[in-house]
Amino acid sequence: MASSDGNNRSTKRSNSRKRTIEIKKAEAPNKRRNTFSKLKLGLFNKVIELSILCNAKTAMIITSPDEKLYACGYPNPNIVIKHFFDKENSAIDTEKRKQDEDTIETLRLQLETIQERLKEKENNLQGVKETNKNSSCLPSWWGHSIDDMTLESLQQFKTSLKKLKLNLAASLEGKEIHMNSSSSSTSNII
Repeated sequence: MASSDGNNRSTKRSNSRKRTIEIKKAEAPNKRRNTFSKLKLGLFNKVIELSILCNAKTAMIITSPDEKLYACGYPNPNIVIKHFFDKENSAIDTEKRKQDEDTIETLRLQLETIQERLKEKENNLQGVKETNKNSSCLPSWWGHSIDDMTLESLQQFKTSLKKLKLNLAASLEGKEIHMNSSSSSTSNII
């Protein structure tokens, strides 16, 4: 009797197992539609069961072989899908906002640097103005009258002016050459 109980248990176990169905495409269109309909309902039930048991918001969209759309979700598939797309856009917006903040910070630092340079230039200009203001009380040599000069003094003055003119022309030419070579080397770099 003991052995027959063992056989019964093994029989019950084999009967209590779920049946496995071979997965293959249904050839007949009617059978395909029926299978789709039954499995679709089973999937929708599982989606709702998952939502209720796990307090999850779910949405499922299925396209039938006839190109019809079926949607199921909890609490509502449209709300869940909208929430999903809003989160996607939110992530993109957050990344863009971070890039914008980085750009703003870079521009702010550049502005501070430019403002510091401007302040230095203003201070330099103020110093030059002060120097010019203080030196204006001293008479300049070109402001003197040449009517009181002797012939020898006028000849020396003329020679000095010629030397000054040559020095100015040479200095100007040197600076122009320097500027042209600097700008051409800069343009070669760029």
